[in-house]
Amino acid sequence: MKIEKKVACITGGGRGIGRAISLRLAAAGMEVAVTDVSLENANKVVSEILDAGGKAKGYQADVLNSAEVKAVTAQVLQDFGQIDVLVNNAGGSAGLLNKLSNFKDTTEEIWSWVLDLNINGTLRFTHAVLNQMVARNTGKIINIASIAAEVGIVNRVDYSAAKGAVVSMSKALAMEVGPHGITVNCISPGLISRTEDISPHPGTCLGRNGAPAEVASLVAFLASSEADFITGVNYTIDGGRTLGPKGA
Repeated sequence: MKIEKKVACITGGGRGIGRAISLRLAAAGMEVAVTDVSLENANKVVSEILDAGGKAKGYQADVLNSAEVKAVTAQVLQDFGQIDVLVNNAGGSAGLLNKLSNFKDTTEEIWSWVLDLNINGTLRFTHAVLNQMVARNTGKIINIASIAAEVGIVNRVDYSAAKGAVVSMSKALAMEVGPHGITVNCISPGLISRTEDISPHPGTCLGRNGAPAEVASLVAFLASSEADFITGVNYTIDGGRTLGPKGA
């Protein structure tokens, strides 16, 4: 798939799945704005893209900060002229705070942080780029959710709720912006490694975990013109984990 002369903005693009998405879209010919809460991590990915002959620039962006999101989006538009593809990848559970627990043992401070990071972070960046997509009658928004949105995950009640909201938000927004030539889709990864290492795992039908590059390939398809008639869809990519116990 070739998607040249397009500009992509990736949130949480400095590591893991976000890094893989940034590299994959750059390899397909896109110019990439790599945003991350860590500018150092974003610039490391930018260096990889530049070394491979691509075009990219790094930006520090905390999706929890509305003013920062607006400022970064304005800067990306100034630097690249447009944003054709937005990938809302930034997110995570209370595990980022080392605060995973049963819901009865958590606090409102923790669950509010998880909800803000995952759903409000997605809404903030989407709102910041949407008007220029509507004005140009073109655009693709790809939101990274989780299988937690579909089946829930123990000790991640708040995260499951937030990712469920991301899936529903994607469907509703797809209906709103479809008349403007904009597609909105969602991807729900399952057990994905933090690196490109694939290792055996009994919890999936395929008997292994997934690699970030495999999620990135699905993003690249949805970002390409081959997916122009697909909108409002949530794609599960989990090696069959949510199908239930093997042999049942």
